[in-house]
Amino acid sequence: MRLPITIFLLLTLPMSASAWGEKGHLIVNRLAVDAATPKLPEFMKAGRDHLIYNSYEPDRWREEAGTPMSVAQAPDHFFDSEYWGSISTIEPNRYLFMEKVAERKIKLEAIGYLPYAIIEYYGRLVNAFRHWRESKTAADRDTARANAIFYAGVIGHYVADGSQPLHMTIHFNGWVNGAPNPKDYTKDRHLHARYEIDYVNAAIQDFIVRPKVVAPTRLNDVFGSIKQYLTQTFSDVEPLYELEKSGEFNPLRPQPKGTDFIATQIARASTMLGSLWYTAWLESGEPNPKQ
Repeated sequence: MRLPITIFLLLTLPMSASAWGEKGHLIVNRLAVDAATPKLPEFMKAGRDHLIYNSYEPDRWREEAGTPMSVAQAPDHFFDSEYWGSISTIEPNRYLFMEKVAERKIKLEAIGYLPYAIIEYYGRLVNAFRHWRESKTAADRDTARANAIFYAGVIGHYVADGSQPLHMTIHFNGWVNGAPNPKDYTKDRHLHARYEIDYVNAAIQDFIVRPKVVAPTRLNDVFGSIKQYLTQTFSDVEPLYELEKSGEFNPLRPQPKGTDFIATQIARASTMLGSLWYTAWLESGEPNPKQ
């Protein structure tokens, strides 16, 4: 049963599918900058424009369709939870996880690696912050600063992908044919773009999302927090489909419940992103446990 659904997904996934579209991604990073930079080094605030621009960078990579780079990074944007089970039980790194995926005879590129994209970019950001702190020359410090801004911006893309329920399920673009559907959820193959791009473009603005964004806090268990964050998103898959049934995601007639639902998801991403930045900054100032 799993393999046919996997093949279906690979054949029908639109290459342009990207959580929240450009507008939503920009909002996530922009509001995270506003909420988090008071707790971060000054260069993060000064790099605001780059942090926001880089929020969409991984989707720009999709433009090189069919290249080894584009093929390799495509599964980093999603995680099809139904193939695995509880997100809390995923392996601690990408390659251990891939071994288990292969054992289950799931196509490696089909299940998605979003949790690992987030934690790996988090590690790059910690390292860049650490090198900025420890730089011996002005040139090295400037380069480490540029690296930190790049990584901080790009991780925002994957954190935003992780707040979009349709990026956490096999039912990413209407309910999958052949899967149990007792509640008669839509099979509309335009749902994905309508939800995350058309509706966001029509109805979501900074001032709607901003009051829902929470100031950053330190994450004591970063990967554990990422797993909890993604678990919450997956739990919102059926509520999304229920709201869709009642017409809440029509971009031509935006509705309060639909707007609030999406604004809450985007705000969750901004809040999580700010906490990841803040935690990475604090961790970079502490002894490296691996040395």
